[in-house]
Amino acid sequence: MDLRHSALLQKRIGVIQAAAWLMIVLLIVAYAWVQLVMRSKMQELALRQALKNRTTPAPRGIIYDRNGNKLVDNRRALHLVIQNEDLPTDPQQIEALATALQLDSDSLKRKIHLSRQVKGNRLLVLQDNLDEAGLAKAEMLRARYPFLSIEVAPRRVYMGDELAGHALGYVGEVPPELLAKEPGKYEIGEIIGRSGFEASHNDKLKGVDGQRQILVDHLGREMALFGIQEPKPGKSVYLTVDAGLQQIVKDSFSAEQGAGVVIDLRDGGILAMYSSPSLDPNIFLNRLSQEDVEKYYQNPSRPLLNRVTQGIYPPGSTFKLLVALAALEKGIITPSSTFTCAGHKDFYGRTFRCDAVHGTLNLVQAIAKSCDIYFYELGSRLDVDDIHNAAVKYGLTEPSGIDLPNEVASRVPSREWKRRAKPKDPKWYAGETISVAIGQGAVGLTPISLARFYAMIATKGKLLTPHLYYGTRNEDDGQLQIFQPPPPRDTGLDPKIWATLDEGLYNVVQYGTAAASKIPGLDMVGKTGTSQVTTFVDKAHYSQLSKHLKDNALFAGYAPRDNPQIAFAFVAENAGFGASSAAPIAKKVCEYWFLQRPVKPLPPPGGKLFDAFHLQGEKTAPEATSP
Repeated sequence: MDLRHSALLQKRIGVIQAAAWLMIVLLIVAYAWVQLVMRSKMQELALRQALKNRTTPAPRGIIYDRNGNKLVDNRRALHLVIQNEDLPTDPQQIEALATALQLDSDSLKRKIHLSRQVKGNRLLVLQDNLDEAGLAKAEMLRARYPFLSIEVAPRRVYMGDELAGHALGYVGEVPPELLAKEPGKYEIGEIIGRSGFEASHNDKLKGVDGQRQILVDHLGREMALFGIQEPKPGKSVYLTVDAGLQQIVKDSFSAEQGAGVVIDLRDGGILAMYSSPSLDPNIFLNRLSQEDVEKYYQNPSRPLLNRVTQGIYPPGSTFKLLVALAALEKGIITPSSTFTCAGHKDFYGRTFRCDAVHGTLNLVQAIAKSCDIYFYELGSRLDVDDIHNAAVKYGLTEPSGIDLPNEVASRVPSREWKRRAKPKDPKWYAGETISVAIGQGAVGLTPISLARFYAMIATKGKLLTPHLYYGTRNEDDGQLQIFQPPPPRDTGLDPKIWATLDEGLYNVVQYGTAAASKIPGLDMVGKTGTSQVTTFVDKAHYSQLSKHLKDNALFAGYAPRDNPQIAFAFVAENAGFGASSAAPIAKKVCEYWFLQRPVKPLPPPGGKLFDAFHLQGEKTAPEATSP
């Protein structure tokens, strides 16, 4: 090799060496920069990728009856979830996950899309209440999909199954329509009350979710706990319901459809409320089977309907008390006014019949024997607007105000009502008032409205506001803050008129239509009612009718006659006559409440809860306070 080539080679080697040394220097500088300058930031970034925030769902408040018996509780459950920060973005991965979980892929994509828009870190629940098989499958899936996690969450348990399903209601994920209706109030995936007391008092029952900050590995498995903010449970709430009385009402209906409600006459508290067929709220915590769908959503008996607050029934003869009240206030009759019942009479060219020949009766006797002819006579002398105005005055046309969602108002017709309801035939005919006078025709009352009306009679003119909420217990000190309902509204009922109505109702049970339900030693008062479902020619024709075409049976009243404590209304659908089907339910209720319960009362909740019904002169618990 000549000198010229050797010099060139040495020059090239020098350049390569210089470049190598430059790269080494740059690497040293970069390493020093990362280690000395960027160290804290890099550590923060690495830690941020390994640290995850996990939401800890808060348990809802426990619900007790007035005696401290649990009606609704919580238990531990395991859910397969995706944390908000771990939501997948790959469509193919989401489809594969949906297939593995047997979910609709489009629905899962929508849920993930909506969850991604939620602030915070709310869980997207894919499967809830995992059993052993479900838990094993979930663990297998987590190996394929690291963004999945299994979280412990509280789950509602309704202790009495169908005991008070309509009153309690049930919980579920907030529906899309509610999210749209009240933006900002709820979050996607939030568990809220969907019906009944759970819905109307959701703000009291829901808690505040907690947070856990954890360290996870590359598979998303929890390695260490860095910090925790405990969830705050919802408030423990007490209902005015007496579980023992509720059971009596439930058992009394047996297989019959209908509704019953018992009201505390001191403050309007609901002591019992039952709608038959009932529902088991526990069913709605899971994905419904086809059998459940058919039972609850495709059943012609409509078990989801709360018949107490949403069922509209012709009240039959229980409505006669309002007609008598209207006639007395208008001065059309006096308590001693008499009419003669020959078993039938013609009005406006049509024959109207009674179920017996009662002879000559005054008002008290007509109420006791439920004489239709007597009240047809009143209907022929009253204008339908007179009856409607009396219904307005005494609270029969307004919702009762009970603290449950979706209550339906009762219907007492007027001329204006018919103009709106039937624009093709807006004229009111006098013959229609005849039917209204005995609680038929266009009249329709809810059982809660009927019970409230009889509570008004029992309290000599006071309109109460029915309610289920009794109070809230402070879990820290055990004190109960008792709810103070709105004060009763005084209707101005004339004491002389009240005395006549009370006498008539007393005689219904003494010698009238409900004499078979008389209770020795206890003066129960009330009115039977039988409302037609379809027309029939005579009793022989009626006996051949199918069950669903039989008359509805009703009984409404209060007890005891002196210093009444409770008022009630019962409707047994297609059960026949009020005297034989509905009045016996009221008898069982009164026997339990006044005779059996004092002998064997339900246990009190450790002296912390004020029970308004003291049986042996106990002192009110000092811990009980009122707002």
